[in-house]
Amino acid sequence: MATFGMGCFWEPAESLLEVEGVLRTVAGYTGVVDPTKKPTYDSVCFGRQWVEGVSVTYDDEVLSYAELLDRFEEAQNPKMGSRQYASIIFTANDDEHLLASQWLQNAQENERVTGGWPAKLTTIESSTPFFQAEGWHQNYWKKFRIRAAIVVILLVLSSGGLDRLHIFQDTPELQETIETCALALVVGGGLATMLERVIDTNVMELE
Repeated sequence: MATFGMGCFWEPAESLLEVEGVLRTVAGYTGVVDPTKKPTYDSVCFGRQWVEGVSVTYDDEVLSYAELLDRFEEAQNPKMGSRQYASIIFTANDDEHLLASQWLQNAQENERVTGGWPAKLTTIESSTPFFQAEGWHQNYWKKFRIRAAIVVILLVLSSGGLDRLHIFQDTPELQETIETCALALVVGGGLATMLERVIDTNVMELE
């Protein structure tokens, strides 16, 4: 398992899953040596200690740690001057630290820049407790795309889209019912999304 700070964890957690050999990714919070309490999204956003991190479980017979570091560099999207969105390689042991140091030295000597981010701004830190973020952060973009597609379809249905299809031109009452139901589903879906963020607040430490 490897841990990285890569900027906002939503996109890197998803893009790394496309790498052959990566088995699982988890979006979470890390970077504090001896936390006195569990972090929350709000405490991370409004604090200066925690890092949005991605925990990566991978098959080292398919993907080496050095190769994973290359994928980390490609997938990250950090922000300058932000601890929360910093570019950090968290190493769990001496072997990882040595490999990460060699990789980073090589990247810096070659003045590698990925997505406008120079390797010289990436740092290495020892691993700290990693807390899996709230459930709504996991697979965020995958869920968002599905929901967005559904909302678009429902909005088309609720705003007269059926008129263009001429399917219910002989049953206007049925068409009106469908449009009303579609609009209700859009509103209900929005409320459900907000409610999810209120209810799904469990944050747990990964061992």
